[in-house]
Amino acid sequence: MLKLLLDKPDYFVIAWDSPVKTKRHEEYPDYKANRRKMEDEFKQQLPWVREIVENLWIPSFAAPWYEADDIIGTFARMIDEDSCYEGVIVSSDKDLLQLISDKVKVKLLKSKI
Repeated sequence: MLKLLLDKPDYFVIAWDSPVKTKRHEEYPDYKANRRKMEDEFKQQLPWVREIVENLWIPSFAAPWYEADDIIGTFARMIDEDSCYEGVIVSSDKDLLQLISDKVKVKLLKSKI
């Protein structure tokens, strides 16, 4: 994150997953059933990451019942619809590649799995 901030973007926003189960979990009980569980070591670091983000005054968004990629998709649509903006999504989630457009780019981070 700090490396990205050193590039001095005009805007920088972080999206978090909902702390409660999402609509997808409600509609599809097996949603993400085969996905690896988050490692405890990483899970324990999340409160510190959130605190760092808050102390750096980085805007972040979470919405009950929605995943981070829903929020990212909303921002991508807003960028596409406004002639003043271009955006770069930085993530390891390959599902976000579907958001690529003339105005929205995706930079995939390497997964350490």
